[in-house]
Amino acid sequence: MPPMSKFLGLCLPCVLWLFLMRDFVLGTIPVNMDTNTIYGVTKFYFNNLLNGVIPLWEPFVALGRPFYALAICNLFNPIAQIIPLLKIVGINYAQGFVIYMVVYFFLGCVGFYWLSLEILKDKYISFLAYVSLMFSSFGASMFTQFTFLEIVVPAIWFFFFLLRFYRETSRANFIGLGFTAMVLISSYLPFYFVTVFLCFLLSAVVFYFKETKNFFVKVAQFLVKNWRLALFCILGIVAAAGPLLAYKMLDGSGEVVAPGRHCEYSSAQQCYERTMADQGGMLFDEITRSGTLGERMDMQYLFGNLDKITYGSDSLFFLPVMVFILIGVALFLPLTRLTMLLSVSSVLIGLIASGNASWLFGFLYRHFFIFTYFRNLFFLGAFLVPMVILLAMHQLQMLLDLNAKTIAQKKATLVIVAVLHIAMVVFLKHFRGVGAISFVTVLLSAMAFFIYYLTENKFSRRIWTGVFLMILLLQPIWVLKNYAAHASEFATTLPSMHVKPVFSWERPLVPAANKSRIYQFVPYEDFWYDMSMTDAPPVVAYPQSATRWTFDLSQHVAPQALANYARYKIVLYDDSSPVAIPVEAASQEISVDAFDVNTLKLHLNFSKPKLLVYNDSYTSSWKAFLDGRPTELLIANQAFKGIRVPAGEHRIEFSYHPPGGTWVYITATLTLLFFFFLTIYAIRYA
Repeated sequence: MPPMSKFLGLCLPCVLWLFLMRDFVLGTIPVNMDTNTIYGVTKFYFNNLLNGVIPLWEPFVALGRPFYALAICNLFNPIAQIIPLLKIVGINYAQGFVIYMVVYFFLGCVGFYWLSLEILKDKYISFLAYVSLMFSSFGASMFTQFTFLEIVVPAIWFFFFLLRFYRETSRANFIGLGFTAMVLISSYLPFYFVTVFLCFLLSAVVFYFKETKNFFVKVAQFLVKNWRLALFCILGIVAAAGPLLAYKMLDGSGEVVAPGRHCEYSSAQQCYERTMADQGGMLFDEITRSGTLGERMDMQYLFGNLDKITYGSDSLFFLPVMVFILIGVALFLPLTRLTMLLSVSSVLIGLIASGNASWLFGFLYRHFFIFTYFRNLFFLGAFLVPMVILLAMHQLQMLLDLNAKTIAQKKATLVIVAVLHIAMVVFLKHFRGVGAISFVTVLLSAMAFFIYYLTENKFSRRIWTGVFLMILLLQPIWVLKNYAAHASEFATTLPSMHVKPVFSWERPLVPAANKSRIYQFVPYEDFWYDMSMTDAPPVVAYPQSATRWTFDLSQHVAPQALANYARYKIVLYDDSSPVAIPVEAASQEISVDAFDVNTLKLHLNFSKPKLLVYNDSYTSSWKAFLDGRPTELLIANQAFKGIRVPAGEHRIEFSYHPPGGTWVYITATLTLLFFFFLTIYAIRYA
């Protein structure tokens, strides 16, 4: 197939997908659920970046806290850098974020096409795999759970480069492997990918032992011969892991807590005790009673009521019914090693993702510490989508390659295909609300296979690809059309314009009103305040992350009393009086010289010495300066920042300097950009 024809062939399904999802792509229906969270983080980050500041602190929520999500929301990915570029040319943050998501999604689908081609060695079957992925929940769920794309897209490209490296241990393929590893470690907690990779490796050792053994020998030989390149890539991985390491250092310091981890299935006192004891990981019940694949996915919803999928769910799992038909129809075929590899790997991942519904996760939880840090096991289900599609396409390949040499063999094949299609109809009948379009798909599939075998494959593979493509798309088009129609009730406007933060002397006592249905499922208001860079009310409530001292204070002071005090960001104390004097506005005594999310600079002119308390959470990473010289920073009123100021005119500064500072994030971004272009260059000129 000529390059232009191949390009157009890959583009046409994209055009159809964009048409079906146009309300999401154009922003008529905003991002929801966890994608809303990621958008809030992304908007906050790039908005501040274009203000000339890498945000390390969130001063607007929870009375101030570290910007935790900086390390786990794909912000350093080279593709994500199109968001600030789009903003510079006049596209707002919400539109830029959706464009970034869609581009990332299509890159994942293209990667899946090349991965399928490496595995199946058939460009037409690989094209059907590409379309199947595009019109599965992989694309539909990204507007509620972008994390699926964050962890799966780089994994697809990693396995593509891994297979290429297996067939040709070239420097270009090794660089591609290194780059995708960097993206994986900087996108989200890498435990999910590591789990999937180990399941795949275990299956490969069992079913491809000789090949796996030879591959490890080839890898060792390559590393010895190209040790400089290997060291270079290792350094790149370390640099890309910098934000995650900084995150873990902060988390391990005990100065920041996440009470939500411990409060869902325990009393308030148990929650407090476990949070303050800085107990790492989560209890088995905390992991397995919420967020597992078994808890989120019902077999009923694989086939039934697909025209009623709600936009209020962040765990959508959907595959075109043709994928299941192909797996079912191929049951009479002999098992191949590839079939076993994909099947066993999928079963292992599914068992782990099911939590306490299977014995496997319990075993791993007890013996491997990393499994105590899994919060949402259903994220592993995202990897099952491409794996099941690959299995189905391998089965289709074998069905199309089936060669019935005698009339008896041909009749037997037709009978078996007919019986298995009838069995599929009976199977679907057991589910409630299965759309008629699913049964039509089964009927058309049976007719297509009958004609294929009766004509002895007289038509070209391209024509048959077109036939199966139309059958495959019937049901997903119907599902996505209904999904978009139901999501229209979530139409709202998210903060999307560029903001330069302004220091306000008071926090509001009443939260911002927002009637959008988006905010009726999970309290995303924190992210709304960060998006708009305006102050939230002075409260710390479950399940927010907070600094250790602020969380402790919030557990011992009545919420209204804390709110009444902390509504004022600056309070002053005289030596002669213990009563706080709130500062309600700028004056000749006190004014703001500069403010950004990491820094506050004040100009002071007091007639006598005072203790100035900045009611923003204390951590040891905050530093104080008096007239440009370091000065002692006090923990004031149990949770906030205080500084003693002599009489007279002075300038003071509060600035945040966490482990690694801003260079960790600058280095990660530049490293990923460099290896991104290096990979393209290496593959292009290999």
